Amino acid sequence: MADLTLAVTAKAARQMQNMLEKRGTPQAAIRIGVASGGCSGFSYKLEYCDQPGEEDKQFEQGGVTVVVDPKALLLLSGTEVDFVTENFKSGFKFRNPNEKERCGCGESFKV
Repeated sequence: MADLTLAVTAKAARQMQNMLEKRGTPQAAIRIGVASGGCSGFSYKLEYCDQPGEEDKQFEQGGVTVVVDPKALLLLSGTEVDFVTENFKSGFKFRNPNEKERCGCGESFKV
């Protein structure tokens, strides 16, 4: 599993750090994962992570610790997480080379 990776852009790392600071836990981590569901099978999720699990993979990028569980990392390996502003909305954008299909609304994907 050592070759499985995930990248976070500088803009995404700044946004994650801002989220942690607003929450009052700047030393905590952000967990990136996938959930079953959505029109295409899986959806991305981001959440706070105060205590990583023993088997979690941790990435330090842009001053932020990102945590991914091993099962999710199989689906996310090679993914770049960015923070974008488009047409009056902003949010995290996932560029996942493992995606085979994405639903029309862009909220879920299939591998």
